[in-house]
Amino acid sequence: MSETHPFHPSLVRPVLFAGAEPAAAALECLTAGALLFGVGFHIVSILLAVFYLTVVHALMVWIASQDPQMSQLYLRSLSARDYYAAHAVAGARSIAVRPSIPRAR
Repeated sequence: MSETHPFHPSLVRPVLFAGAEPAAAALECLTAGALLFGVGFHIVSILLAVFYLTVVHALMVWIASQDPQMSQLYLRSLSARDYYAAHAVAGARSIAVRPSIPRAR
């Protein structure tokens, strides 16, 4: 006899703060706070902070709705190389890639 055990949705749902990734939401609040308290309470800094908290946050919420781990994926992609030379076997040595345009001497 087979029993089913349902998972609670909170175990598989991504953790989001105000609809955005936690790191993005923290960075938004930090930047808005730096604008207000670092620069001062001027009309321009207040407008920039409000713009940042509305428009940029809406963009971050849209990105999180597409893929909740987009920023981690982007940061991981920065460490990858643009080109990997082909190997005959998995343990083969890497072949030196020569530039297609020779360097000036």
